[in-house]
Amino acid sequence: MSLLMHFLRSLLASPSPQPVTGPAIAPPQLPPPADRPAPRAASDEPPAWRLLEAQAGVQDLDYGDHARPGIQHLFGHQPRRILDIGCASGAVGAGLKASDPGLWVWGCELNERAARVAATRLDHVTPVARAQWPESDRALLKSVDTVLLLDVLEHMYNPWAELEFLSEHLPDEAQVIVSLPHVGHLSVMTQLAKGSFDYRPTGILDVTHIRFFTLPGMHEMFDQTGFAVDEQWVLSSSRNIAIESFPTQVQAGELKLTVESAEEWERLNVIQYGFRLSKKRGSRVAAADDTPAWRLLAAQAGVQEHDYGEGSGSACASCSATHRAACWTSVAPPAPSAPA
Repeated sequence: MSLLMHFLRSLLASPSPQPVTGPAIAPPQLPPPADRPAPRAASDEPPAWRLLEAQAGVQDLDYGDHARPGIQHLFGHQPRRILDIGCASGAVGAGLKASDPGLWVWGCELNERAARVAATRLDHVTPVARAQWPESDRALLKSVDTVLLLDVLEHMYNPWAELEFLSEHLPDEAQVIVSLPHVGHLSVMTQLAKGSFDYRPTGILDVTHIRFFTLPGMHEMFDQTGFAVDEQWVLSSSRNIAIESFPTQVQAGELKLTVESAEEWERLNVIQYGFRLSKKRGSRVAAADDTPAWRLLAAQAGVQEHDYGEGSGSACASCSATHRAACWTSVAPPAPSAPA
């Protein structure tokens, strides 16, 4: 199975986001009928979702099996005890241990096959989600001085809750290293302008990504969950045309936009950001009307509060909940009105 997945990933691998090639505008084309989308060209390539295994968000064994030798440059202090969340087969931790034999590395990985491989490389491996951690693993958090979240938050249904848990249980001096794909990349905007959002085997629109973040959204997530950004880096970006003066207009396929500054042009070409976080001193108390949307997420993926989608109104006599409309399970639909 792993060889098949590797072959499919190689076959389907998308090229790097393409640069803006020039100011020319494509000849106008008649739009498709409004009641159906534009037809896609026939292709013998299997769809990207074929790479998914039975468990949502988990891919084949080779996915993420990279040592990332440059990770040491992101540390603010030399780690002694690391927790690598989403460690895959433990390649990152194994590489770090090879360069520092005294380093202790704990991995958390949901892919059972990858976790078994990681267990041969790391000091300790937890093969279940954080909600199922035994008390002994929860106690280990107090000894951790570094957490790695390398391209993993986007695979979680509720990454905010995981970050908040870490901010509440890690030692005050702990550092958290995060890498995240940037959905604000120009290539994604160009796709959206054409009415497309095509999942791919790898990259920004990786088929296993559940959450998508712009740069302000990343900062907001860290702030709301109790972390401060100590350092920020561009880990990956696409090459593009050089722009000497701003503001200027840029044509990218069917998309035409005004770029106001060099910083904005850089951001539009960033594929992946990296961060070093630390726990915030003190806590931010949200105003009553400032509750972040992720607070509505329940513990079970895909399930929200009792009255989700039921309008607004007063307390329901049938179930005592406050619905936004009459309780669907207790009130019959109104009879159709007579024609005027």
